[in-house]
Amino acid sequence: MTTTIDSSTGKTPWVFYGVLFGILGTLSILAWGPIGVSGTYPRVIGELLTLVVPDYAAGNPYLQKMGHLFAKTETYLVIGLLLGGFLGARLNKEKAPACEMIHPSEKTTGRRYRDAFIGGFLIVFGARIAGGCTSGHIISGITQLSVSGFIFAAGVFATGILTAKTLKRRHVAAEA
Repeated sequence: MTTTIDSSTGKTPWVFYGVLFGILGTLSILAWGPIGVSGTYPRVIGELLTLVVPDYAAGNPYLQKMGHLFAKTETYLVIGLLLGGFLGARLNKEKAPACEMIHPSEKTTGRRYRDAFIGGFLIVFGARIAGGCTSGHIISGITQLSVSGFIFAAGVFATGILTAKTLKRRHVAAEA
């Protein structure tokens, strides 16, 4: 597969990366099955509980169903995402952008990180209740042409757009 570089920007068009992502996603599903990352978090908790309260961890049906941390390929995907993000940030020649304060109540970087952590926790909690995360439902679902994957993706993007517009409106109103 050859890439063409956009002469006006000097960059490879996004379509190339979209096609490449689709091919790699399909090959991943064929090799290992559907992917996702939210199942890694209860596995981490399960491993920690096995160290601290082994009897509880051994008797918990949910933790037993989730399996051991390093027995699943998802764990290696999460490790790769963390390492890739870290290395990308370190190798990037540009200075990191400033932390944006999205809500009027966010007066410090600490509050912003607190809110991001709480939001992330709620997303993972919801993903586990739903039986999978956005990568599982959207990436694997759409790659397998699952109707539920397309419906979920449409809902995620519609909700994201609505939320972003609402937050922007509040932010502009708070500055006025």
